Amino acid sequence: MPTGPAVAIIDDHPITGAGIAALLSQHGFTVVAVVMAVEKLSCAADVVVSDLRLPGRSGTEAIAYLAERGCRVIATSGVARREEILDVIAAGARGFVPKTGPAPVFVRAVSDVMRFSYFLSPDLAHLILADADLRPLAAGDLGDTERTVLALAEQGEDAGEVAASLHVPPEELAGLLAPIWAAAVTRRSQFRPSPRERELMRLAAEGRTHKQAAASMSITAVTVSGYLKSVKSKYLATHPQVPEAIAPLTAARTWAQELGLG
Repeated sequence: MPTGPAVAIIDDHPITGAGIAALLSQHGFTVVAVVMAVEKLSCAADVVVSDLRLPGRSGTEAIAYLAERGCRVIATSGVARREEILDVIAAGARGFVPKTGPAPVFVRAVSDVMRFSYFLSPDLAHLILADADLRPLAAGDLGDTERTVLALAEQGEDAGEVAASLHVPPEELAGLLAPIWAAAVTRRSQFRPSPRERELMRLAAEGRTHKQAAASMSITAVTVSGYLKSVKSKYLATHPQVPEAIAPLTAARTWAQELGLG
């Protein structure tokens, strides 16, 4: 019987959840729960592997809910786009694994989070580097060492290989990854919608008009327009390929769908 670190799986597809659980059990992890929603997780686990499309709390809201309760979370999805992956990192995820990835990646992700606190895949390293170049917090917000870590990971080196390339003991790698995550979280947090903006985005995705949204939120239509302008500004900042002429309501609806709010 597995006696390794305790892992919980959250996935609303029972077959997928059972498959991930079986894989991790085969590699020595103790799967303590397989549930379909974050609200149903009642036991402690060393690592939580959570899907992003869930009933109840979903997307970044689900990851934030788990992180706020002290869970070390690895997000997974078969449909998450670049911006959503970066947003779930900002929400508290310690790594991301696509469901389409090879099975050993799940094992490596859980192992890395247990040992180094974070899992930095080649794809995630690429996204963080690109986002830092596109939207730097300040000149040199990522230092040379952090950029080297990201570049090595982007090239496919695993955590142990990155440590060896930098000539540092593996146990020091967590200290090198922490500022990378901190900068990524700060960078994305500047452009994340506020709770009230998220509420409006959800209503917009449901097809509510300005007037209906205002009534539901107990605010004026003018305030709704102000929120929508702010949402559009943040959406454009995190989606540089989107035309600036996009209507605020369209931006709100589109972003809500991307984040699983609608």
